[in-house]
Amino acid sequence: MTLFDRLAVELSRVVAEQFQVELPPTQIQWDAPPDPTMGDLAFGCFPLAKSCRRAPQQIAAALAPAMARVEGVDRADAAGPYLNVRLKRDLWFADTLGAWSTGLPDWRLPAEERRRVVLEFSCPNTNKPQHLGHVRNNILGDGLSRLLKAAGHDVVRVNLINDRGIHICKSMLAWRKWGEGQTPESTGQKGDHLVGDYYVLFARKLAEEEAVWRAAQGLEGKATDEEKRAFEAQSQLQGEVSAMLRDWEAGDEATLELWRTMNSWVLRGYDQTYARQGIAFDRVFYESEIWRLGKGEVEDGLARGVFQRSESGAVVCPLEDLGLEPKVLLRSDGTAIYMTQDLGNAVMRQRELGFDEMIYVVGSEQEHHFRVLFHILGRLGYGWAERLTHFSYGMVNLTTGKMKSREGRVVDADDLLEELEESCRRVMEESQKRLDLSEEEKAAIVHDLALAAVKYFVLKVTPRLDMLYDPEESIDLAGNTGPYLQYAHARMGSLVRKSGLDPAAVGSFDLLGEPEEVELLAHLSFWPREMRLAASQLNPARVAQRTYELARSFSRLFNAHSIFDRVEDPRLAAQRIALTAAAARALRCGLDLMGIPAPERI
Repeated sequence: MTLFDRLAVELSRVVAEQFQVELPPTQIQWDAPPDPTMGDLAFGCFPLAKSCRRAPQQIAAALAPAMARVEGVDRADAAGPYLNVRLKRDLWFADTLGAWSTGLPDWRLPAEERRRVVLEFSCPNTNKPQHLGHVRNNILGDGLSRLLKAAGHDVVRVNLINDRGIHICKSMLAWRKWGEGQTPESTGQKGDHLVGDYYVLFARKLAEEEAVWRAAQGLEGKATDEEKRAFEAQSQLQGEVSAMLRDWEAGDEATLELWRTMNSWVLRGYDQTYARQGIAFDRVFYESEIWRLGKGEVEDGLARGVFQRSESGAVVCPLEDLGLEPKVLLRSDGTAIYMTQDLGNAVMRQRELGFDEMIYVVGSEQEHHFRVLFHILGRLGYGWAERLTHFSYGMVNLTTGKMKSREGRVVDADDLLEELEESCRRVMEESQKRLDLSEEEKAAIVHDLALAAVKYFVLKVTPRLDMLYDPEESIDLAGNTGPYLQYAHARMGSLVRKSGLDPAAVGSFDLLGEPEEVELLAHLSFWPREMRLAASQLNPARVAQRTYELARSFSRLFNAHSIFDRVEDPRLAAQRIALTAAAARALRCGLDLMGIPAPERI
């Protein structure tokens, strides 16, 4: 039990004595006062107002004298509705640094709050390489899975490869018509890049066909929705790609063989991309293997009267209770759509994995889709639909506007990491850092720096916000960046190693108490609480923020005081080294939760 926990027990006792009101210690959350001169801990008395029948200000004033007499408390004061507590320094340092001396404090959620969580993320389409939008998804999903697992949840990381559908057929048709037998081997391209080129080519050819049609119709200006539908109804390319999808679903062997070949090119490319990003999954599913499950759910719902058949012959789900138009679940020709396969996918996941909760990491543009999906599953009678969550995140934009895969105007994931590594290599050379390392060691550090740059830049942004990615800003060694955190961690480790001292052997911390030392101590003390809150809120950005604040706090200590080399009192040097070692452990914890390497030397 930590000092904070013991003080919560004491506060619970004092509340019972003063007001005969039960306040469980687990419901007491200590906060840091906005001004350190007010104290080290603060407790807002608002939740007690109703049960104590007192104003929060009166409650705080009544609790302060009793709390001032508690062991470990130096002073307790009422500041309006807040009870502020100042801790005895030697006891606070000993308690906190003792907990960090051999490892990480146990900040897992209580056993009753832990769940089996299926976390689905990434989910690329096999018609193009992954781009910056996929990178944000991968990083958020990976960071969220790490955070939930560290909090004690049983996490199953799932990827659903969208390897079938009309979009896949577009790349296939373009290759069949204009590919002239090209392969990744013959072109020297990664397979996902080669297939993506044909997806872009299809879009260009379709645009050319539409331009010819519009000219023949005497149409000018931006096409209306009605004009687009009219074109698509008679388009030769649209007709061919729709026919290819029907052939695929009918099991046409020639179509399936082309599909298997081109998908294998893409999947090999994806394996390389995931490995480079440090992304892994526990289970990988393929839409091509589960799409029929969704059709079965729709057909069963139709038979039970949950769904209806429209005049066109399509199967639809009425959504009047959501104030929406009916949702098509099967086209009039019987082919499936995204919603169809997502229905079957959710049912299959519950049957196979038995989740308590399933989280979909998908961009905010799909919020409507998931609202409808969860609603339809509920109408089908699946009570667990209430435990499905859409982890929505904002778009990644370029300085020139939104990315559009069909136009080939994207930031490619592989190119992004390559360019980041080149930038990090240049920074190292210009700063003359690590000239003592071999080329292989430098390459490893450069890769770690690049990975930290992009992962931290993504994770520090609140997920629901749109973001503008700036590669140069992300590698700034003095800014709020991943490489800055790596340098801070390496500096801490270097200080501990060079001191030759054993942080775990320090038993007293009576000499610590400088403002910078207390500030860093507070970050370490609140670390378990902050990580639990990040997990409960599904907010990796909180981890990024607290990790950066910890690193900045250590930097202020380092700049204000010598850690050990010019410290005359060896006991003070040992105590500061113990504080530094604890900060290094916490910083490494934050980096690990973000999936960022923590090299010992940079």
